[in-house]
Parts: sequence; C-alpha cells; structure tokens
Amino acid sequence: MKMEDTQFKNPLLQAFLAELEHLELYKQYCNSPNEWLKKLIDERFVQFYIRIRAIAYFSKIIYFTARHFDKERRKYEKRYVLTLDSSSCDDYGSKNEGANTLKEMIVDESASIHFQERLSHELDQYIQHPILYRAIQSLNERQQQILYLAYVINISDTEISKKLNVTQQAISKSKNNALAKVRRLINA
Repeated sequence: MKMEDTQFKNPLLQAFLAELEHLELYKQYCNSPNEWLKKLIDERFVQFYIRIRAIAYFSKIIYFTARHFDKERRKYEKRYVLTLDSSSCDDYGSKNEGANTLKEMIVDESASIHFQERLSHELDQYIQHPILYRAIQSLNERQQQILYLAYVINISDTEISKKLNVTQQAISKSKNNALAKVRRLINA
C-alpha cells in the first residue's frame, strides 16, 4: 500500500494524515507493511471520514437553517411593518412622496404634525377582519367610543368615566354589552 505523491493531493487524505497519530501509523505501515496495521489505518480512516461527513452535514444544516430563518424573518418584517416604521400619510390616507416614517416624526422636534394627531379616533380604522368590522359597525357611537378608549388608547374604565362624565359602572355595563353584542354577531 505504498502511496505515491499524487495521492496526497487529495484534501481528505491530507487532512487525515495531518493528524499526528494517523501519520505515525502510515509511516509504520510504509516501513513494515502488515495486515494488522492496514486494518487499523482503514478503521481509523473510516472513523475520520464519518466524523468529517457529520461535520459537513451539520454545517450545511446550520447554514440552510440560518438562511431559512433569515428569509422568514425578512418576510415577516416586510409583511408586518411596525407602526412606527410605516410611512406617514396625509389627511386623506394617501402616501406622500418622500414622507417621513412616524418614528422620524416623533423624534423630530420640528415636525408640524404630531403622532397623536395622526391616529384615527375611530375604532373601525384599527380592524382588518371583515366579520369583526361589521360587528363593530353595528354598535352605537357611544359603545364604539368606549371600546376605542379602552382597547386602542388603553384607558381604564374609571378614566373613561371621568372623560365622558358618567359613572364607572355605566362604562363597565356599556363596554360589557358592546362586547357581548360583538361576540354574538361574530358567532352568528
């Protein structure tokens, strides 16, 4: 099993013989060839080859999983743009050329239009699901206003009652009735 220089050009053999133990076994075999050393070198090479294949396999798995993760993350970010990263719109909802993002408007002290002014004060502007949209549209204006303040602005029932000059119990009752009506219409 005398190897010639041309066989050492194989990168796998070079890597195998780069390990000192394997090189010593090969030198022993070259000096005194016997069947036991040949089998030992073959076994070590098989173990080495399996290890290299496993490393290559896991490297590919990690690479393609990372690419897939990055692709999915980019798709998600493109599909679900953060509210502050979306571009600002004029009063009619059309996008302006060269318009700033809402985040830039918040940071920019010289911005003439503030973020709160850009928010719609209508609850139905925040709903995308058609069945839920129709259910919200069926509520009276007061119920829509209470749900808007409670769930969009995130104000407590007590604060809503102070703002609308009614009791907290009236707000709770109106909110619960509105939610029950919405549930009923969605499940119908």
